[in-house]
Amino acid sequence: MDASKTLGSFDHITHDDLKAMAAATGPVVSLFAPTAPAHHQPQDTGIRLKSLTTSAVRALLEQGTDEATAKRIVAPLEALATDGAFLRSQSESIAAFAADGVHFVYRLGLPLDEHVAVNDHFVLRPIASALTQSHAFYVLALSRNKVRLFNATEDTIHPIDLGDTVPSSIDDVIDPEERQKHLQHRSTGGGKAMFHGHGSGDEIDQIDKEKFVKAVGDGLGTLLGKARSQPMVLAAVSEAHPLMKRLSAYPVLLDDFISGNHDATGPAELHAAAWKIARAWFEKNDDAAYDRFAAAHGTGNGIAQPDEISEAAQQGRVDTLFINPSLGASEGNGDVDRAILDTLNSSGNLVIISDGRIENVGALLRF
Repeated sequence: MDASKTLGSFDHITHDDLKAMAAATGPVVSLFAPTAPAHHQPQDTGIRLKSLTTSAVRALLEQGTDEATAKRIVAPLEALATDGAFLRSQSESIAAFAADGVHFVYRLGLPLDEHVAVNDHFVLRPIASALTQSHAFYVLALSRNKVRLFNATEDTIHPIDLGDTVPSSIDDVIDPEERQKHLQHRSTGGGKAMFHGHGSGDEIDQIDKEKFVKAVGDGLGTLLGKARSQPMVLAAVSEAHPLMKRLSAYPVLLDDFISGNHDATGPAELHAAAWKIARAWFEKNDDAAYDRFAAAHGTGNGIAQPDEISEAAQQGRVDTLFINPSLGASEGNGDVDRAILDTLNSSGNLVIISDGRIENVGALLRF
């Protein structure tokens, strides 16, 4: 089973998608529909989508789009209303975007109110939390018998193929026959047992343990890149954590970890435990970013006017964009939506501030 299915069906919004959105011309359609399985059956979602796409065509015609173009823009979204496999595989909501020649459909893990908009820009504010790439993290489940790596967000968890880069078990690093000789020698009184898993049969000596952990750490550094800033949560016995901190080439291994042997722990359970750790780390980082914005506010490097922020984002000057998520999709004139897209396309960060510190939007500028 694909691990991503354990938490529902989700779609990732890629950088290529954002670039294509920025390049779209003419009238564009933004469509949001709640699809929480507890409240909607597949046929209900199909009816809802059909109604929303009909409204989109009507709005396009009212704004002067010719009928053929209007139907062509909406057709890929309208097809979802009768796609049985798609309708049965849902999470909390659907966000769909279309322009002439391009369309994007995402199943998301955040609640969205029903909404259809036809503008010269895509409406992105309602899905801002799904665009916070800074809230992605890794989960490394490590034991001598099994090494698993996952890419995760608040709502999703997906396995990462380790290939030949990261050892899948200690047998990839230490010859099993040699290790057995060590264990037989130790059973007669030599050495000190460490790195416990299920019991004495899972013990390995200190030297082999360090070789194994270092090989995993080096492999992760190669696979993921040493300069990556995405945090990693370790799920392993307590003896492994300080070794990973010391020997791993990956720079952002979090201090808190999920203690125990997790060979039999499923992705959903790992995700739930790891998100508690990652969330605290993200909140601390977001607070630090806001403090930098607050200190810069009024100096020219921290601004809060949507039109000024939109212009700065278009120029690639926004380092961090702060969004108050409480405002609805119909509020504003598109400055915030454009700022979100331009900030992300110029490698800026997006931070959600939901406690009222940001009234609408704020930006910490690069220059």
